[in-house]
Amino acid sequence: MDWPKARAILLVAFLLVNGVLAYAIWGPDRSLPGLGRSSHAQEVEQVRTALAERGIILPASVTVPETPPPMRFLRVEFRPTPPSVLPPNESSSRDLEPARFLPDPDSGALIYYAWEQGAGSRDIRPENRSQVQQVAEEYLRRRGWLPANAVVATYRHDPDRNVAMVEFVPSFDGLPVFSGYVRVEVSSRGVETVRFLWVEPTRYTDAAPKAVRPATEALLRLAGRLQDSVGEPRVIRDIRLGYYANRSLTGAQPEAVIGWDTVPVWRIELESGEVYYVNGFNGEWES
Repeated sequence: MDWPKARAILLVAFLLVNGVLAYAIWGPDRSLPGLGRSSHAQEVEQVRTALAERGIILPASVTVPETPPPMRFLRVEFRPTPPSVLPPNESSSRDLEPARFLPDPDSGALIYYAWEQGAGSRDIRPENRSQVQQVAEEYLRRRGWLPANAVVATYRHDPDRNVAMVEFVPSFDGLPVFSGYVRVEVSSRGVETVRFLWVEPTRYTDAAPKAVRPATEALLRLAGRLQDSVGEPRVIRDIRLGYYANRSLTGAQPEAVIGWDTVPVWRIELESGEVYYVNGFNGEWES
């Protein structure tokens, strides 16, 4: 065996490997983000194909968020009639009639039937999302019922009734908190009903941050849950990161403060209006 030649070949091979590793570690930084985006995009395409095989459509227009850094638990509090959100039996404008609210025994929400108290006739197209959202926001602001940290979470149009629903939820640190809401139902004549079940995010808990599972995993779990369903293909409307943990609020005392911890979730909404929450820490379903 020609040992000098073999030694020379091994030396060249080691030099090439070391060169590749050195470039990967100390090479231009701009190559790394590009590689990460490509990997995420490829993973999304693989998931899109897997979903399609199970009758679930993930449109290209739906953005699948990348995995965030580790996150904490978030503490929220519920007050049945928080003065800053819902002034009980009084309006925030002198030219408005006093508001009358009815409790919903099933959810614990307070319901205001605006159409019974003079919603007024307006030329509104419920299928027009931007118009419905504008009407709802104007109405809530005039009444003093739109908290400063509210963000839009859902818009849904019912063509059979020609009524739309827009839902506002609280936010914390730029993320929506889906455990509370203000839901406004709008028809062609204006605001019909307003439902209040508001929670106030207060602080992160002292528990250490935990890794969050990727959104693509949540989508695959949805495929497993819906794979035995029959009928038309399901279409995904939206997937976003937020906080959520459900809690029964029926029977809450008017002055009671109820607090609980929420977890990061991937919220998946279908075109049919169905909404699913996947726990970002353990991948389990949140009811």
